[in-house]
Amino acid sequence: MRWLFFVLWIYSLGVAAETRIGLGSCFNQEKSHSIWRTIGDADLDGFLFLGDNVYASHEFSRERLISAYERADAVIPWDRLGIVQATWDDHDFGQNDGGASFSQKSLSLSLFWQFFGPRMEAAQVAPDGVYNVAIRTIEGHEVQFIALDTRSFRGRLKPTLVRDKPGAERYVPNSDIDQSMLGEAQWKWFEEQLQIPADIRIVMSSIQVIAEGHGWERWGNLPHERKRLLDLLRRRSQGDVLLVSGDRHIGGIYQIEHAGERFTEITSSGLNMAWTRSDEYLPNQIGAPVREDHFAVLSINNDGLDKVVWHDNTGSPITSFKLN
Repeated sequence: MRWLFFVLWIYSLGVAAETRIGLGSCFNQEKSHSIWRTIGDADLDGFLFLGDNVYASHEFSRERLISAYERADAVIPWDRLGIVQATWDDHDFGQNDGGASFSQKSLSLSLFWQFFGPRMEAAQVAPDGVYNVAIRTIEGHEVQFIALDTRSFRGRLKPTLVRDKPGAERYVPNSDIDQSMLGEAQWKWFEEQLQIPADIRIVMSSIQVIAEGHGWERWGNLPHERKRLLDLLRRRSQGDVLLVSGDRHIGGIYQIEHAGERFTEITSSGLNMAWTRSDEYLPNQIGAPVREDHFAVLSINNDGLDKVVWHDNTGSPITSFKLN
């Protein structure tokens, strides 16, 4: 018997503990929901909903959004996701590419919190947005999860002159400094969160932050706001940073150098809405994009951020990226 305990002890020394957090976005409740069965079997400790959690922007109404949430609720394996945190994007916000001018955003805001609020450790911070924060101790590290709201307060984007032109498919950068991505109240809140001590910060943005070279929605459409974000991250109190995003209907890895620091962004988008024909290769993209329906899994171990693995609809790994 002592021999058995000794073998088990030796074995345990070679098995590193890790926490596994799922990442996903772009789930159309009217399409196949089989990927949620796979996610439920993935042995996750948490799941980050990165926006477009349901689709209700076409002919938006209260009834349509409620129905979308009800259909999603019936197939998402909540009891096997672990701790949940969420933000939204345009299709659960209620208007395609919508922002602060959307007239029914208070309705979609209320329904977002009715759906996600009871399931999230994070609480509603402001009465007019979905931004939220949670701090958890994971594998000995204080990990701060910051979910930004890139819809409720976003200003005007600048339309492209020629639609579908590579690099300017829908929008080009808008130099009007009066146009905001987050709104001043959220900016102030975000700056305060970054001064709270943390070993690791996971910043959730529904749209891509550092990806360059495409003309779809991204932070680069308001370049002064992207610079403000990166400057704030650069001045954080301490800790590693990882940006995570959705929206694009592809998965990918992106990196940028800013003020002497390298920032990494992980995109996981296409739970059942992947863009299978994508052939883009962006200037700061690492490797080819994931073009099939997928979810990603972020691993954190006692050394900190470990890796991200993208999985297909059956749970098989597609690609991975080592974070340290």
